[in-house]
Amino acid sequence: MAGEKFIVAASGNPFQISVRNILSPVGYSFQSSCNDGTSLLRLVRSYNPDFAVVDMALQFRELRTTLETIDDEMLCACIAVGDYKDREIMSLLENSKALSFCPKPLSRDMLVHTIEMAIINFKRVYQLNLKLKEMTESYETRKAVERAKWILIERDGISEADAYERMRRKSMDTRLSMKAIADAIITAYEVRGRK
Repeated sequence: MAGEKFIVAASGNPFQISVRNILSPVGYSFQSSCNDGTSLLRLVRSYNPDFAVVDMALQFRELRTTLETIDDEMLCACIAVGDYKDREIMSLLENSKALSFCPKPLSRDMLVHTIEMAIINFKRVYQLNLKLKEMTESYETRKAVERAKWILIERDGISEADAYERMRRKSMDTRLSMKAIADAIITAYEVRGRK
């Protein structure tokens, strides 16, 4: 896989150097490092890395908020390096989309394998999120169009086909989406209903 860009977040230089010494010879490109959660989020947003390796020895509360943000926004894959026995880490990983775990002490093979799997899983989840978003938008559009159609049928006494055709023509004439036209009809109907 290699060639992907990464950031390291750790409280000390030995961990950062160790990660770089493991990943650079394999072909991964180091971008930057930091030693706190706030800087990690700033670097991830600035550099758009493929993944971040995070030493869980950093202050956990600040780091947890940062990792949750990276996970929620699907900014990059994150590999948390820590102790299996840490319940806080495990609870964070349970509901995560973009976080993976690699145990300490660092092993070259374990870290590289974890990164490869984390990147594959991140890409898969990212694509699924895009599809879900598209499906949700499509469903919301259909729902709005159907509601607007029935408003036109009720208000103007036209057929379902005529209502749809009227909305389609208006969409083409104004270069607005069907959802925008439907939303405008619904809003106008609701405003008139309140008067």
